[in-house]
Amino acid sequence: MNHNPSESEIEFVNNALARFNDAKVGPDNHELLNIVEYDDSGNVIGGILGGTYWGWMHIDILWVDEKFRKQGIGSKLLQAAEDEARRRGAHSVHVDTMSWQAPDFYKKHGYKIISELNDIPKGNKKYHLIKQL
Repeated sequence: MNHNPSESEIEFVNNALARFNDAKVGPDNHELLNIVEYDDSGNVIGGILGGTYWGWMHIDILWVDEKFRKQGIGSKLLQAAEDEARRRGAHSVHVDTMSWQAPDFYKKHGYKIISELNDIPKGNKKYHLIKQL
């Protein structure tokens, strides 16, 4: 057993799973969905990173620089990503967030908590949320 596989071995495993999934349910048609926001000087002050696949949008990261929070930038990024996901035919979104991050932000935007993991890290929670588009 190799605990430090090479890039080609990792790619082999990823491709093997993709072939299996394709045979069962068809290709996922994954497409990146990444949007950034800039300040007046052209510096990146926020962004949403994710993608669409199998009729869903997933959010990997939604971040806004602390100096620019509470100004609607996160909401603007989220709305733009949801709009693009709808354009691509997505019917729902899923995201996970930590208890000290943004569960209330997502709930404010219509996301529902479907599960939580306790003590990750100890004394905190990880939430999984979904929203229908």
